[in-house]
Amino acid sequence: MALPTPKLDDRTFQQIVNEARQLIPRYCPEWTDHNLSDPGITLIELFAWMMEMLLYRLNRVPEKNLLTFLDLIGIELLPPAAAQADLAFTLTAPRPEPIVIPAGTEVATVRTATQEAIIFSTDRNLRIEQPTAIYFFNTPDGAAFQDLSDSLIRTGPLLPIFEQKPQPGNAFYLGLQQDMASHTVVITFGCTIEGIGVDPTRPPLVWECWDEQAGLWVPVDVEKDQTGGLNRRGDVTLHLPYTLGAVEVNGKRAYWIRCQVIEPEPEQPTYTTSPKIRVLGCYAIGGTVPATHATVVPLEELGRSNGSPGQSFTVAQPPMLPLGEGEHVEVEVEGGWEQWDVVPDFSGSGPAARHFVCDGSVGEISFGPAIRQPDGTTRQFGAIPSKSARIRLSQYRTGGGTLGNVGPRTLTVLKTSIPFVAGVVNREGAFGGRDAETLEHVKMRAPRQLRTRDRAVTAEDFEILALEASSSVARAKCVQPRTGEGKAALPVGMTRLLLVPTLEGVLQPSPRQLEVPAPLAEAVRDYLDERRLLGTALEIAAPPYVWVSVQVQIKVRERLDAHVVRERVEKSVYRFLHPLQGGRDGTGWPFGRPLYIADIYAVVHDIPGVEFIAEAKIFPIEARTGKIGEPASFIPVPEGGLIASYRHLVVAED
Repeated sequence: MALPTPKLDDRTFQQIVNEARQLIPRYCPEWTDHNLSDPGITLIELFAWMMEMLLYRLNRVPEKNLLTFLDLIGIELLPPAAAQADLAFTLTAPRPEPIVIPAGTEVATVRTATQEAIIFSTDRNLRIEQPTAIYFFNTPDGAAFQDLSDSLIRTGPLLPIFEQKPQPGNAFYLGLQQDMASHTVVITFGCTIEGIGVDPTRPPLVWECWDEQAGLWVPVDVEKDQTGGLNRRGDVTLHLPYTLGAVEVNGKRAYWIRCQVIEPEPEQPTYTTSPKIRVLGCYAIGGTVPATHATVVPLEELGRSNGSPGQSFTVAQPPMLPLGEGEHVEVEVEGGWEQWDVVPDFSGSGPAARHFVCDGSVGEISFGPAIRQPDGTTRQFGAIPSKSARIRLSQYRTGGGTLGNVGPRTLTVLKTSIPFVAGVVNREGAFGGRDAETLEHVKMRAPRQLRTRDRAVTAEDFEILALEASSSVARAKCVQPRTGEGKAALPVGMTRLLLVPTLEGVLQPSPRQLEVPAPLAEAVRDYLDERRLLGTALEIAAPPYVWVSVQVQIKVRERLDAHVVRERVEKSVYRFLHPLQGGRDGTGWPFGRPLYIADIYAVVHDIPGVEFIAEAKIFPIEARTGKIGEPASFIPVPEGGLIASYRHLVVAED
């Protein structure tokens, strides 16, 4: 809760007027006309208004003292967090030579009459090169392989790729020589209508690749499949992940793409005979690169030094995002420019250290102060730019806030033309943007920070400090070692910190949006490493998410729109099972709490327009494959785990 601040005088304007009018008979009994039209009453109201202004100022004194105290103990406003998005660039045509899209390439939304364009810039270079397919295997079970690599280089008859009657587990593998991580790869197949029985718009197939980071096969995002389930000649366009890695299959090491037959869903037709195919070509038509809601401001001059300690300069376009590689202050010296480095504070800076601090929320650059010591001497923390020296920033990025949480396929305008690039789009919505911290939030955060005293000892300390480390952390849960928990227990000295990133405006987060980005994990780790006890090890990860699907059939009250009520129920279910908005109190699904079917009945029953619930079911989902489990009365959640929504189905009857 916020720190309590006493109100020194709580009288209102009308109370002051009434009090003054009651004193008229005592001090001026001959004044008998107390109507509003009387000039004396007008003067009373004027002075009451002036008194109310004075009381307002007086009541602000405790708040000013509180904020001054918070400033003295080093509590600062957290700067805004910038939204992140993956931008998929598409080439005009496959190019034999590598195409490089440089870091800092700006992509924006379409500018409208009411809203300015929202700009994202790429975080790193994107190099698009062409793949070489070198291996082609098929297998009935993942153990015994048949080498069909000759069909890649020699024209021949189309070959059945699965067993005569395809079974789950049948697969074929395409091995690439180059690392095609984050590339958009097109595989051209020659096929005939042999895979009889399958629905060409929903074949029981899954495209996968080897994920080096996870150490397992993960689904690949399929943009389009023109083959109708490998039944006609066409292209399959795949977006390969950043974490694509090489692995050995059948004794051959390569970067593998796998197509596997899976168990069909209920009422989904499957193959009765194997399709016959041949790989006709494989090429890259684009690539994906991470981008940040930011505009790059190059080489901005801040002003000239006056030679005094503690001087500050403000950039032209606040707020600033944290300074990264190649972003620093430069001070003019004889014969050129001298680079100065950013530090979190001046506690370790000597008088000659070329250091500065940066307050991103207001865009302020500050140099070291001179502080009087207990013995009467003055110590300089950090060097001072010489008098009249010009000071500039090599570059910085401005942006951030919830404005950057744009929807999917909205970032389509390439700000600078790049040769051989046909277009760009964000295939998923941007996430992670958060506005700068408000004063009210600082007042609530201050007591927690005073409690931790800037050190991490207890589980609660770790959770509080993780929230302070970055505004991109929405929730934190610390799991500490306990005795008697078997092999699953953490070893002594190990602390596991589970983080949930910010998801402003995201009602149905995807597994990728719930991952902890590497830069965020590194920032939290660095912050806690300075505050944790020696001899303790810290592990940062995402909570173990349990994905669920809910099916609800409801009866809508008479004379109400079934479509409106259905949407209301669907949104309520997504919100109730949300990692940040879920639970009964709306602050996020409780860590480790299981989901009961009774929870769904309770939530849906309270929604206006629902007469009764005909049926409700909950299903566990394997997020990696999308496989649906058996309906259950409750779904358990491991320690530190959270419920997350997969896809829900609501059927509304009039």
